[in-house]
Amino acid sequence: MFHSHANPIIRLVFAPILLLFYLQYSGAPMPILGPIFVVILLTLMPSRPPFNMMVKILLSLFFISFGLVILGNLLINTPTGYSLFLFAILFWSYYRSHHDPKDILSTLTLIVVIVMTVMAKQLNASIDGLPYIMFEEFLIAIIVTMLSFVLFPGEEKDILPDEENNDTYEVDVKLVLLKAVAMWVVIMALIGIGGSQVMLIAITISNLIKIPNREGHKEFKYNRLVTTSIGILFTLPVMFLYSFGVPTWVLLGFTLFFGIQLACYAIRRQCRFSLYQLMFTNFTVLTYQIIKHEGILSLPAELMRLVSIVIAILVGGLIINLLSSEPPKLKSVADEQLDADASP
Repeated sequence: MFHSHANPIIRLVFAPILLLFYLQYSGAPMPILGPIFVVILLTLMPSRPPFNMMVKILLSLFFISFGLVILGNLLINTPTGYSLFLFAILFWSYYRSHHDPKDILSTLTLIVVIVMTVMAKQLNASIDGLPYIMFEEFLIAIIVTMLSFVLFPGEEKDILPDEENNDTYEVDVKLVLLKAVAMWVVIMALIGIGGSQVMLIAITISNLIKIPNREGHKEFKYNRLVTTSIGILFTLPVMFLYSFGVPTWVLLGFTLFFGIQLACYAIRRQCRFSLYQLMFTNFTVLTYQIIKHEGILSLPAELMRLVSIVIAILVGGLIINLLSSEPPKLKSVADEQLDADASP
């Protein structure tokens, strides 16, 4: 509808932030989930997806929301059964992410299973209504994503695509298995220790270790703290305005302004899509924490989140260093022919 070279930036800033403010002030039970899903969809799909693809995503999200959560709810009172269920989901998600690092289904599944586990095991909250809440948030995110592409059309060309290895690697099942075991241990340990940032730390570590290649792990590990710090810097003015009690429409306007500045900064720094997603996920979550907490309490909340991210980086980096291994490379037909000719 509105054609401009700035449409991709406007789309990524306006869609999740406007949705966040609407859900927060309308009393939604989990207002942060929908905006996070919008950020994930917009950064994984830089151009408008075809309708049949969105239908497939919607059906997949229906399975995640109802099938996954309902099955987990049936096993929640059997410690052994739920532990095996959690491990199986982690293994399946990491296996899919090793096939395709941009796989939406594995990314969303990891978030859902972590949210469900923390709510049931740590908070002792009922998850009977969680499938409906999850699917509603998924549905809202898809509608907002499609609407943003209609209102602000155009392909994202300013952000560099993630580097892809030209070599073809088979999935290292042993490495995937070790990742699933490590993540299962981390989740159970965090729940046992307790704390208000368990869900955040678990999701961060999960995103950290799901990247399949070692080069990506190293880059992700070192840039995670930097992107989080940048997200905090761009939300600090919003926090100060909120502490002075400015009207909601003024706070919303400044949030959108600093979101655009964050996108411009990412373009100037030639960020890739993985870090672009991290920046705006952090920016969205930090904005939610500001409007969620009263006044100056937002500052301790953001500092606590930064400490949580640092802890997650250290734990995730330790897991990556312990599990780092070069995946076996598949031989091409030409290589096999050369080996056959060289053999006596």
